[in-house]
Amino acid sequence: MQKRCHKQDEFIQRIEGALGVSMGPVTCTIVDEGGMASAMGRAGWSRNDSRGVVGFQLGSKVFVLNRAPWTVLHELVHRAGVNSDRLSRFVAEGLTEAIARELKSAPDEHQPTYPTETRWVQEVLLPRLKMTAVQLGSVIAKSSNAPRALAKLMAKVSTKASEAQLVSMLQPQKTGEPSFNKRGHVTRWQSPGFDRVSVGIGLMAIVAGSVLVFSGASPQPQRA
Repeated sequence: MQKRCHKQDEFIQRIEGALGVSMGPVTCTIVDEGGMASAMGRAGWSRNDSRGVVGFQLGSKVFVLNRAPWTVLHELVHRAGVNSDRLSRFVAEGLTEAIARELKSAPDEHQPTYPTETRWVQEVLLPRLKMTAVQLGSVIAKSSNAPRALAKLMAKVSTKASEAQLVSMLQPQKTGEPSFNKRGHVTRWQSPGFDRVSVGIGLMAIVAGSVLVFSGASPQPQRA
């Protein structure tokens, strides 16, 4: 018997209300490490790829590792439309984390992941746009072209980068590129086997963009 995800219905209702979207059908299942490897294997990932993965999505199906029920909220925010299939992975992960932190109402609902991405979103992007994570997430989730929607907002507060430049930098992952040649979306916990290649690619692109768009000192690390 499949086990439903932690607070699944409550989270879906909360996310839909906050972002103003309808998520449609969602199947969220708790799996062990073998189950995660099996789910990812059906989408072309190897067993080694599944190491350190706490959440995996393929279409309307969401799989969450049984040792990480705290990532369900994060995964469902992705499912609502803030994900690397629609927007730069670096920004998508940071914004998803920031939204989860704003929507969290109890200690069992979220634990921080992607600290570098989240810090950039919370300390650089959102203050410059004068928006909360939920407000920006709503724009992204409702948009039919997430890179263009965010680029329009960023261009309004930039004197150094054009909307076209920003659209180019904010493009989502592409099938066939290194680290992005498999179906589905993964959320990884930082473990000894953690692969930061894809995040590194996004980091270089977005940090370069932030230098063009946002002036000032680099953000200081914050406590999670």
